This record gives sequence, structure tokens and C-alpha cells, in this order.
Amino acid sequence: MSKKKIVITGGGTGGHVFPALAMAEELRRRKMTVLYVGSAKGMESKLVPQKGFPFYEVSSGAIKNQSFLKMLSTLFQLLRGVLWSIGFLLREKPQLTLGVGGYVSFPICFASFLLRIPIYLQEQNASVGISNRILGHLATRIFLGFEEARSAFNPKKCLVTGNPLRQVFLDAEPEPFLSEKNHLLIMGGSQGAKVINETFMELIPEIIRQFPEITITHQTGVSDAHRVEEHYQKTAPGKCKVLPFIENIAEAYNQASLVVCRSGALTVSELVHMGRPAIFVPYPRRGQNDQTANARFLQDQGAALVVEQGHDFKDRLWKALQSCFTPPILKKMALQSSRLRSPSGLATIGDQIEDAIR
Repeated sequence: MSKKKIVITGGGTGGHVFPALAMAEELRRRKMTVLYVGSAKGMESKLVPQKGFPFYEVSSGAIKNQSFLKMLSTLFQLLRGVLWSIGFLLREKPQLTLGVGGYVSFPICFASFLLRIPIYLQEQNASVGISNRILGHLATRIFLGFEEARSAFNPKKCLVTGNPLRQVFLDAEPEPFLSEKNHLLIMGGSQGAKVINETFMELIPEIIRQFPEITITHQTGVSDAHRVEEHYQKTAPGKCKVLPFIENIAEAYNQASLVVCRSGALTVSELVHMGRPAIFVPYPRRGQNDQTANARFLQDQGAALVVEQGHDFKDRLWKALQSCFTPPILKKMALQSSRLRSPSGLATIGDQIEDAIR
């Protein structure tokens, strides 16, 4: 077994887990042993073992926007998680801990600080979450997906690497953008988004009337697939392909003239990598809203439009679609998106970690 041992911790959502797995596979390729610590309730509990990495559960919980009793319960869970993490780290003796965000990353990272194990962080978003904001004070190095996140940390610790993308994107060469394809890709994340599904079901007659040449691929999530497909067959036969989940997402991006989607950090980074224009519908959250910050970053660069949920959402989304779904505007947006493209952060992050433990 390799003497180079790394603990990766964090997760909860795909936005944390997918970059973590991309980095884990890169480190394994470099002959390092990777142990993953996460939550039993997060996506990591299923995805990490599928990739062949040892997975360990730690207790943790959210404090922000919680009731007083819930906060007390969470503090107890965090204390238990930190004590477990100290024992785990003393037993495994890793050379470095890599945190990818989410509340579950706190116990292992804090225990690493107490045991003087170097902590590296990877922040995917333009807006930084509470866990990484706190852990940034304890970290040795912080890898950023977006330059805008630097203000949340000590700039001397930061390195803007771009987000680590899954291998499917590194293997897929972006095809030349053809705005004349008139192909709309709609997706609300891997589980779909009910509000996006229902809004497009209402809009589809207007869309077909104004854009008769349009074709649509719509990722709905499993629960909505049958209902949405049935509706499209009645109102727009032959125009719409409905999928519960898109396996080859890189190819789907390549075929798209415009993408309507959420604005998680990885989705934004993938679209920039593929050079595709977008209308972003950020997932609404109380307090710190990383998806809105990510979306507005691309809008400010001229690569996307942002339509937030809320009052008159359907009307505002329709106006955004009308305003940009023409070849000259789409081509301009795609050009701006491709100009933001940077190499995947995998190689840089791998080099930095290898240098640190050498």
C-alpha cells in the first residue's frame, strides 16, 4: 500500500461530491491512498464506494438557520464527530486532509488542525459557505473555482485553479458552437426541478409558436418524467425528448444552442468548459446563496442570463428566452462563455498536494 495517504472529507450534494471524486481519482492515479469521510445521509455514501474508495461515516449537522434545540443537538453531534475524527486520524495517520465543503467536512478538518495535520480546502463556488469560511482560518492552502471567492479568505493561502471536472468532460472535446441548431436543453439538476418542469409545460405552446424550428431535450428527474412527457406529446408532438436523467451530459451540452438550468458551481464550470450559453434559474436558499452568485458571475461576463424564482417567474423566464434565442445573441454569449474556460483544476491540485507531502 502507498505510504502517501490522504483523507478527503465533505459532501451532501453533487456539487461537493463530484469534484471530490474527481480529485480522489486523480490522487489515486498518482499512487496515493485516499480515504473518504462523509455523511451517511449525503450523496457521498453511495457514490464514493461505487468508485472503489473506503468510506467512513462521521456525525455532523447544520447550525445556520436552525432552532435553538436543533442547534444544541447539532453541537453535540459535532463534538461527537470531532472526537471520532481524532481517533480515526490517529489510527490512519494521513499526511494531509482535503476538505471540499459542506457541514460534514468540519469534524475531520478541525480534528486535523488539533493534530497538526495540514488542511487543504477546495471551494467550488463564487460565494463561500459557512463551513469553508471557518475552516479557511485553519487551512494551509485553498483551491478556488472562482476568483470572486478569494475575498472570503486570506489571499496568500488561495490559488485559483478552476473547479475539478469529471473525466467525461476532460475526455469530451467541445464541438464548435452552432447557434442555428435551435436546440434547447432544459435541466433542473440530477433530480430535476419541479418549478422548471411545470413552467416549461405551461410555456411550450408559446415556444413552439414563436420558434417553430426548435427542438428540446428536457431532463425532468425520475418523479416527473412520465407527466412531462405525456404533456409534451399532446402539446408539441415530435419536438421534445424527455429523459429522467442524462447519462452523457457532455454530449448533451455539445448539442445545445442554449441551456436552461440551475447554477451550481459544477454546472457553471461545465458550461464554461463546453462554451455554451445559459439561462440560469438559481436554487433559492435562505441566507448565503452560492447559486445566485455563480449565475450572476456569468451574467456579468455576458455568457448567461439570470432568472430567479418568485413572482412572475414564468413571464420573466419567457422574456429571457425571447430576448436571447436568436443566432447572433447565442453566438455572442457562447463566445463569452468559452473565453472564461480554463484548464481543469485537477492537475494543479494534484501537483500541489504531491509537493506538500513529498
